[in-house]
Amino acid sequence: MSNPRIIDLSYPLTSEMLVYPGTERPTFQWIGRANSEGYNLTRMTMLVHTGTHVDAPLHFVDGVKAIDEIPLGSFMGQCKLYHFSEQPNNQEINLQTVQESGFDLDEGDIFVMSTGIEVLADTHDYNFLYPFPSKDLLEWLISKKISAYMTDATSVDPVSEKESLRHKILFTAGIPIVENLCNLRELPMNKHFIISALPLRLQGREGSPCRAIALPDIESIGQEK
Repeated sequence: MSNPRIIDLSYPLTSEMLVYPGTERPTFQWIGRANSEGYNLTRMTMLVHTGTHVDAPLHFVDGVKAIDEIPLGSFMGQCKLYHFSEQPNNQEINLQTVQESGFDLDEGDIFVMSTGIEVLADTHDYNFLYPFPSKDLLEWLISKKISAYMTDATSVDPVSEKESLRHKILFTAGIPIVENLCNLRELPMNKHFIISALPLRLQGREGSPCRAIALPDIESIGQEK
């Protein structure tokens, strides 16, 4: 098989990056430098929900799976992308809107939501104007037994909602969430392709940074377009 085209879906981690309101930016410190200690060595301190990251069900629900307990197959495999075509303005995306577009997916697919909020990346509005899924849309996705819910938005709940009800709907069904994806505009709509967003193996923790990528020309594992 020829080398597949790979699209990087992850934001870079920097000490100046935009973060979710009320959280901390990552910090980086040189512990060793080649011109003195003979090697370069960095200490990094960051919250596990910084940048492009995975939320495990343990994030909001006790007694459920931590990040290291979720099968890796939940984060890598066949997916379909839905693109919300309206200008981002804190809208709720309901099931009727999605179905009227002709969108559908196979049972067990990874669902990818492109809200369009990436156009506002690195601005204040990125954290406040992202569209979010309705509860009936989430219930439909659960009925489809999706492996994971992935999105370019910083959350599946509006920033004004403190109860995190949409997170809890997905988590109660055992579905992990990947947030803050980028470059979704480079991916095909209404066709299958392969996506991967593997978390670190952080034992007993509720989330993890990830390096998310897409293989837009491969429709299933082992099958190239």
